[in-house]
Amino acid sequence: MSRSGAGPEQRQQASEADATATTFLASEHQHIRYNPLHDEWVLVSAHRMERPWQGQVELSLLKTVPRHDPHNPLCPGATRANGEVNPHYDGTFLFDNDFPALQPDAPNPGPSDHPLFQAEAARGVCKVLCFHPWSDVTLPLMSVPEIRAVVDVWASVTEELGAQYPWVQIFENKGAMMGCSNPHPHCQVWASSFLPDIAQREERSQRAYQSQHGEPLLMEYGRQELLRKERLVLTSEHWLVLVPFWAVWPFQTLLLPRRHVRRLPELTPAERDDLAFIMKKLLTKYDNLFETSFPYTMGWHGAPTGSEAEANWDHWQLHAHYYPPLLRSATVRKFMVGYEMLAQAQRDLTPEQMSSSCSGLSRVLVAVATALVSASTSCPQAWGPPGVQYGQPGRSMTLCCPGVTAGAPVSWFRDGETSLLQGPDSGLGHELVLALADSTDEGTYICRTLDGALGGMVTLQLGYPPARPIVSCRAADYENFSCTWSPSQVSGLPTRYLTSYRKKTVPGADGQRMSLSTGPWPCPQEPPGAARCMVHGAEFWSQYRINVTEVNPLGASTRLLDVSLQSILRPDPPQGLRVESVPGYPRRLRASWMYPASWPRQPHFLLKFRLQYRPVQHPAWSMVEPAGLEEVITDAVAGLPHAVRVSARDFLDAGTWSAWSPEAWGTPSTGPLPKEMPAGGQPHMQREENPQANSPAPPRPSLLPDPRPLDHRDPLEQMAVLASLGIFSFLGLAAGALALGLWLRLKPDGKDGPQKPGFLAPMIPVDKLPGAPNL
Repeated sequence: MSRSGAGPEQRQQASEADATATTFLASEHQHIRYNPLHDEWVLVSAHRMERPWQGQVELSLLKTVPRHDPHNPLCPGATRANGEVNPHYDGTFLFDNDFPALQPDAPNPGPSDHPLFQAEAARGVCKVLCFHPWSDVTLPLMSVPEIRAVVDVWASVTEELGAQYPWVQIFENKGAMMGCSNPHPHCQVWASSFLPDIAQREERSQRAYQSQHGEPLLMEYGRQELLRKERLVLTSEHWLVLVPFWAVWPFQTLLLPRRHVRRLPELTPAERDDLAFIMKKLLTKYDNLFETSFPYTMGWHGAPTGSEAEANWDHWQLHAHYYPPLLRSATVRKFMVGYEMLAQAQRDLTPEQMSSSCSGLSRVLVAVATALVSASTSCPQAWGPPGVQYGQPGRSMTLCCPGVTAGAPVSWFRDGETSLLQGPDSGLGHELVLALADSTDEGTYICRTLDGALGGMVTLQLGYPPARPIVSCRAADYENFSCTWSPSQVSGLPTRYLTSYRKKTVPGADGQRMSLSTGPWPCPQEPPGAARCMVHGAEFWSQYRINVTEVNPLGASTRLLDVSLQSILRPDPPQGLRVESVPGYPRRLRASWMYPASWPRQPHFLLKFRLQYRPVQHPAWSMVEPAGLEEVITDAVAGLPHAVRVSARDFLDAGTWSAWSPEAWGTPSTGPLPKEMPAGGQPHMQREENPQANSPAPPRPSLLPDPRPLDHRDPLEQMAVLASLGIFSFLGLAAGALALGLWLRLKPDGKDGPQKPGFLAPMIPVDKLPGAPNL
């Protein structure tokens, strides 16, 4: 029986038999995966990444944000919607949300009169936490100590609100794509009188797994991922970052502590330090993935709190979810619509593919994660020479005594001065606070312990954060190109540059498919530390994006430049230019040159040339485009030295002309024609490299301009021209007279009048005409 005529059961069995015969590949074949944490399934369809994208494209995310906006309600000193004025904070700032979704005194809706119409009371508190006083930074651009300060606030606010409410939800929406209405770095904290749906689902799943297997679900899951090493993104001493086996969002990650921890306040100081470091590294990877400020929603889930906080919650494991929406590029996002809303979650990129893409970035620009520091921290990270700390004029600075324990009281002095700047009873411990630092505060400071011993010396240097560097690129051949840069403003601080590049994708069938072959890759600086990096083995018809990030102790600024070899191709100038006289020809010079050594001469990538020349003392250049590697100048000025230069360009007009070669000089010959005539009747050209061995070298011609007009006239040529004009004039007159005679001779007579004698008849007697009758 054919399949078309088979029953439903037979058709299903035949389909299953065909599927069994095919080897399953997770990266090619659709399948569903189970999420044990949320007790749900997700459909994985990796082959859908091959489809062309013609849907919505988001606006560019590279928008410049001012560092401080007095009208931004999250900035220091700004007035918020409720009329309150923010303090001039220089670290974190936690305050009540002016537009809270939960309020502590909401009334109770009362009992329901029908099971299909149920409502219960919802009370709570909403707060906002600003990470940093600057609006133009994000968590990956903050220093590790600054992020550690954020972690400490997360822990303290969880403990504070958790004493009253059963659930404290900390979450951050980054980027307008995720609904963030304010670019200032911040997160929100919502404490509720009820356990939200996802928290209830995680509670049930973790409790059931613990009851069945005897250990926390996420503890066992973390161990399994460490053994399999398929979806790991980052690991550290205390933390794991991985892509969940059941991930829904394209670049979703799960952040887990290695130790069994139920809530944020339980983290040790070492675990908090390590958390700040691994968060910075993870978020830097996100930003580098598509070279944009990567949008995401993240949040912490820990064991419930409130009145039941002391109950047995050992089945819970603290964790953080990161849900970034980007799919194919910085402007194409994942939409949770249609099937996802009506059936179940679905994803295109497998978690294993995402993990390899994100992990590969560890070789590219990971230095950003440890290089970016800020002077606003209490103890800045090391940068440059030891014992030097950096700050910005007009901002408060905190200096740290390097040789004592944190918090130990010390006395501060200026080097070479005996007056006390700050005593040990200031309550600031080992720190010295300088309000609104200026140039007079620069210099060396000394800190001494209570017994007068030297605690250490600190040198303060002030400067400015980096600005976007000025970047330009040039290809000297069709396989390699280089990029150079310079600062757009002087920061006055030690500066380094981080460089990378990636191959851009072109929209189309394969246009924005995720591919490891597109980079990013490091752009090596040659030589190291130079303001120049080289890209080798580039494709002539492809486009590339160059990333040059200027970094100094106060931050970082990035310049992105899109280039193609076709547009930036500019060969080096031709080499070996020689200018020689042609013996016996006082108006001629022969110029010859060679291809630049940097240009691989191939049949399909040739160069064309242009040549300029001028007599000495005359500023105007004459130009010709030679057909090969030499040119004979036929209108040189006899007896005058001439300057000659040549440039090159791709023969198909890709890119631009090269710079001019160094000038070469030559003077037309003044001697007679050579006597020897080689076979073929052409004069033999001898190079006059050393006409007089014993004579001194001729002086270099003067380059001063000559006010006299340039005269190309030659007496012999003038005579030849006059003779030619005379001959042509005589021939023209003769031809005109002959044409007029023929026209008169052949002109027809009138029809009715008497016949007139011909034009030549009066001149010839009739009786002399041959054959005339004798009348």
